[in-house]
Amino acid sequence: ARLCGTGTALSVCNGTLALHLAMLGLDVRPGDEVLVPSLTYVATANAGRYVGAEPVFVDVDPTTWCIDPKLLEASITRRTKGIIAVHLYGHPADMDTINHIAAVHGLWVVEDAAEAHMARYKGRIVGSLAKIATFSFYGNKIITCGEGGAITVDDPQLAIRLKALRGQGMDPQRRYYFPITGYN
Repeated sequence: ARLCGTGTALSVCNGTLALHLAMLGLDVRPGDEVLVPSLTYVATANAGRYVGAEPVFVDVDPTTWCIDPKLLEASITRRTKGIIAVHLYGHPADMDTINHIAAVHGLWVVEDAAEAHMARYKGRIVGSLAKIATFSFYGNKIITCGEGGAITVDDPQLAIRLKALRGQGMDPQRRYYFPITGYN
């Protein structure tokens, strides 16, 4: 959290689960649409599918290989809830433009920074450039421990929700009380 400049960082078992928890934390539901780049690992698209949403593939910029912000607006429908911007191969997506488009349309943005630990976008380290950021520590990543992942978030209420979802749904104020279905 300190490294990325956010209030909270949560450890999780892998980067795919980090993306799944992001979808749950943002209350993505069946029938919702999530914009994802057409060039990414399948986990990015699967994260929305895990909660019943439809991934909508948006082509990538041929220079950066990240989601092309110029093509986002044409993909937005009334069912679109958010955008997952993947910082592919360590190269950050155009977060200023993506965040602006999202704000205009009332959408959230998640950074998939699985391959971009310590990458900088306009002087800022990725991980605090969107509502939620996710990381992977799988063996082929920049920082690895064989498995593992992380979520960074600056919104205290969202952090509480993500912690509960990660911790089997246990209420943080009432030990061994599980008001929501969570994950391990």
